[in-house]
Amino acid sequence: MISARSIAEPTIRDTVIHRLDPRAKIIMLIATSFIIVALDNPQTMLLLFLVVLSGFVPARMPMIKMKTLLVLLVLVMWGTMYSQALFYSQLPRTVIFTIIPPDAPFLGWLTHGGLFVYKEGFYYGAVQALRSATVLSMGLLMCWTTDPRDMLNGLARLKVPYSIAFMVVTAVRFLPIIIAEVATVITVQRLKGFKPTKMGPGMIKTALGVLTPTLANCVRRASVLAVSIESRAFRAHRTRTYLKELQYSRFDMILIVAAVSLTISIVSAKLLFNLYTSEIYYSSELRGIYSLARGYL
Repeated sequence: MISARSIAEPTIRDTVIHRLDPRAKIIMLIATSFIIVALDNPQTMLLLFLVVLSGFVPARMPMIKMKTLLVLLVLVMWGTMYSQALFYSQLPRTVIFTIIPPDAPFLGWLTHGGLFVYKEGFYYGAVQALRSATVLSMGLLMCWTTDPRDMLNGLARLKVPYSIAFMVVTAVRFLPIIIAEVATVITVQRLKGFKPTKMGPGMIKTALGVLTPTLANCVRRASVLAVSIESRAFRAHRTRTYLKELQYSRFDMILIVAAVSLTISIVSAKLLFNLYTSEIYYSSELRGIYSLARGYL
């Protein structure tokens, strides 16, 4: 139970990643999201993904968190690639192998002509998987290296409405508790003779047995929290004071300026390139940007 809860809880250490201002981490997460959506070149996307992963090295994350990250990345990337390979609808399509032939009884009619795995679908799924994996890695790096109170402070200082920032941070703080409760319920089921991981019709009964007490505890905890914050005059004053004052360091400012500048440059270059390919706007003075966007973005 302790291991399950520690997966989602932040690991506070004295490293260069932990010492970053929470506002800098939030801005870098937003910048990464914009960049990864704007990019189309697989090599550049892979480079960005490796850069994000390299942030876990100086953060010195525990082994259980690194294993969790690996499992999540494998599930997200393989699931996205395989699903796109099955349901890829663009042309041309190259069949790698057939799962359900078109002339199969009933299944061929049910799948509207069979079910195939396409090579182009795997390639397209790999590109989409890199997008999801990059944002997932950056988000986990931020959550695992930032105290929830600092995250709340950072969101509020970035002019996010305090009620919304409070809801976001509360959800992040409740996640380890929910994971621990699910692990407790599964342990109780095993003590009663159930096998939660056994395949078959019993999985539905087991899932309901886990879901019911977990949801009941979530509703009860939310009610207690609502009464607690309202009794402390949550919305009594528009201005709030903070125990910890945030202060940008020189390294924070360098990272923020670099992330924002890179995001604006990449998004602008892609926008100009798309205007050019759509025959909406073209300028001979921008041929260098067009070449850069075509070859590397």
